Amino acid sequence: MKNILVTGGCGFIGSHTCLHLLEKGFNVFIIDSFQNSSEKVIERILEIYKSGNNNPNINLQVFKGNLCDKKFIKDFFLEITKKNKEIDGVIHFAGFKSVSDSIIKPLSYWRNNVVGTINLLEIMDQFNCKNLVFSSSATVYQPMDNLILKETSKLEPINPYGNTKYII
Repeated sequence: MKNILVTGGCGFIGSHTCLHLLEKGFNVFIIDSFQNSSEKVIERILEIYKSGNNNPNINLQVFKGNLCDKKFIKDFFLEITKKNKEIDGVIHFAGFKSVSDSIIKPLSYWRNNVVGTINLLEIMDQFNCKNLVFSSSATVYQPMDNLILKETSKLEPINPYGNTKYII
């Protein structure tokens, strides 16, 4: 059974992803700082999972912490390896996400989103975890009126939040 770490797993997209992974039989580990989410989301994930599954085994563990704390990330990976497990992949949703806040507090967005991701990548490398899915944003693209964005659209973020996603 694969072990998947979901950073920001208690946010909107993260929690839905965690539920889907559980339903598919994965062992799910969540790292969340709960700065943009609520611990009540965990209860909701478990409630929905139990209502749709006869399997009483729920393979979900939650770790409260911030990716800017490199020691926290390393301690997480160490704890998993002490149980003779390894993280097979990371789905990375964690990060500040408000465009307007990023304009008011750009340094905090750069620190949280970029430094947090660099910390995560460095620890993943130390533990030979090579699989990453990164959740970016449409804000990395040049704004266009009434046109549909494509992955081939021009990359040109216009706010600090979009710039952090672009840099990552």
